[in-house]
Amino acid sequence: MIEGYVNEALEPVVEIGLKCGDAITVIPAVVDTGFSGYLCLAERWIDELEMTFEYAEPYELANGERITRDVFRGVIRFDSQDQEVDVILTASDDTLIGASLFRGYKVAIDYARRHVRIERGRTG
Repeated sequence: MIEGYVNEALEPVVEIGLKCGDAITVIPAVVDTGFSGYLCLAERWIDELEMTFEYAEPYELANGERITRDVFRGVIRFDSQDQEVDVILTASDDTLIGASLFRGYKVAIDYARRHVRIERGRTG
C-alpha cells in the first residue's frame, strides 16, 4: 500500500523511487488519472533515472494540442516493487504518474482529510 497527501494546489501526491544502477532517488509524483501513460518525468530528475530510448509517440494534450514526445524505458520503485515503465519527459516542475501504473490498484483520494491511498485491488 502507498500513502500520500493532497497538496495546497489540491493535487494528490505520492512518492516513487527512480532507479539508476543500484541507487534509488525518492521523489514526489502527482497522481494524474487523466494521463493514460505510466510516468511523465520532470526533466530536472533526468539524471536520477537510467533510461533507454524506445520510440516517438503522438499525444493529445487536454487543450487539444497534438505533440510528439520521445518515449523511454526505465525502472521505478512503486509499492515497494521495481517496475519497468514507459517514461516521457516534461519541462514542467511536476512529475506525473498515470493510469497505466494503477492497473490492479484501488486509488482513493480523500480531499477532506488531504490523504491519498493506493492499494492493490482484490481479484475474483
